[in-house]
Amino acid sequence: MIRLRQLEAFRAVMHAASVTQAAEVLRISQPAVSRLIASLEQDLGFALFSRRRGRLLPTPESTFLLGEVERAISNLDHIGQIAEDIRNRRTGHLQIACLPGFATSLLPRVVARFLAQRPDVTISLQPRHNQRVQEWIMAQQYDVGFSEKPLDHPAVESETLRVRCVCILPKGHPLAAREVLTPNDLDGLPMIAMNRDHPHFHALRQAFERAGARFNVRVETRQFASACIMVGEGAGVSVVSPIDADEYLNRGLEVRRFEPSIPFDLGILYPAHRPRSLILVEFVATFHDSMKPYSIRPEMAVRRAS
Repeated sequence: MIRLRQLEAFRAVMHAASVTQAAEVLRISQPAVSRLIASLEQDLGFALFSRRRGRLLPTPESTFLLGEVERAISNLDHIGQIAEDIRNRRTGHLQIACLPGFATSLLPRVVARFLAQRPDVTISLQPRHNQRVQEWIMAQQYDVGFSEKPLDHPAVESETLRVRCVCILPKGHPLAAREVLTPNDLDGLPMIAMNRDHPHFHALRQAFERAGARFNVRVETRQFASACIMVGEGAGVSVVSPIDADEYLNRGLEVRRFEPSIPFDLGILYPAHRPRSLILVEFVATFHDSMKPYSIRPEMAVRRAS
């Protein structure tokens, strides 16, 4: 079997036209170079050099072979550089699926910050509705997915990030004078709420019912982002994810703490039977850092497939 060191010795002798100089380049002894050349000739089955008066003269075969050896060593060097880049998380490709609202808020900033230090990393960011994101992860079509909730499925591993929702008001609203708002403060006010089939709708309605306040839903929507826009335009008030509230803070919103706590669970989904790349692990760590100002619990609940 031909070894890399044999090829390096052959290339060094061809370029140096001298065993002595080749040995200096390779930082080994002259006898070691001679042994490598002799063993390569034996493995190849033909002579690479003729020996005349103590000098090595390349045969026509060695001249023809040199180009292929150069390419082979260059390819190996390239593989070595790629391996180093992978090891140091400087190269790779990530396929990310997420909710549409998330693709227009925090996640693009995380992606941009992540890529700023990694010019050879590429990312595909695909927004879709919750069920499709989960289906893609189950089918191993994406490296990671961000959905509204974790998924209990043997083909998926998931983490749960829980955030505490906030109350948003139109700029200059009288209730903005208060630091904390409750259902009683919002009693009867026009509400922009998530669709009634969404868990967030039921949690908010229950909070109003327990407080004896009127839950006056004026608009139902599927995204917090659209609720933020409508509140900014004066269509009502809402209780939304703090991530979306921050995104629209400078678009006519007042943001206040809401009591009782209305949680919103974000699921980070992975294909269960596919190893996670180093670049993916680092990206998710960057995402976790970005979530620290919003997360209720520093410890993330992790559920792995059985």
